[in-house]
Amino acid sequence: MALSSESNLWGAEAVIYIGEFLGRKVVIKKRRSKQYRHPVYDTIFIQARTRNEAKILAELYAAGLKVPAPLLVDVEKGALVMEYIEGERLSEKLADIEARELVEIAWDIGRQSALMHNRKIYHGDLTIANIIYSGRGVYIIDFGLAGYSTDIEEHAIDIHLLQKSIYSLYPHLLKPFMESYFKAYREYYSGSFDEIMYKLREISTRGRYIDRELRRSVMRERYVG
Repeated sequence: MALSSESNLWGAEAVIYIGEFLGRKVVIKKRRSKQYRHPVYDTIFIQARTRNEAKILAELYAAGLKVPAPLLVDVEKGALVMEYIEGERLSEKLADIEARELVEIAWDIGRQSALMHNRKIYHGDLTIANIIYSGRGVYIIDFGLAGYSTDIEEHAIDIHLLQKSIYSLYPHLLKPFMESYFKAYREYYSGSFDEIMYKLREISTRGRYIDRELRRSVMRERYVG
């Protein structure tokens, strides 16, 4: 495996490398140890998070969702090798997209969100910064905070975070985007769409308090055994 040291990106939870694996361009994600965590817990946590992310990616990829294909996982080292998705982050591209294509993109993200939630999987940080606009479609990336839950509030939080990320950068695009998103979500979601919308409204009306708690929630260290 060849790593490109010039392509290192340091995140809160991991270091991201762009490299090669078996002749193809890949992303290598290496989780970082934290000094404030007890060494034993730190090891357990890193291994659990790595195993969980690889499992979720494999499940969603096998189900036909547009996510990076997991290629190799080294749980002991906290490393995950994934397909590199060529394209631009939707957060940087949304304003340049024509209205018709915007509707199509939003519809596809709504479809993928519903299919993901049908499998009791939440993303944990579903924002337009974690969606890649590619010539092959739109891809959801960075499942580092993802998990399994039957609690629809986790699914509603995904949608709330998506809405907030659009509104913060492109408030004028929020309405047409979410209208198309919800059309697809309603069509593909196997649970109660009304319950999801009720929970979403509940989250939205909590105001600044819930925003603060959500930031803590998506960054909290969910232990997944």
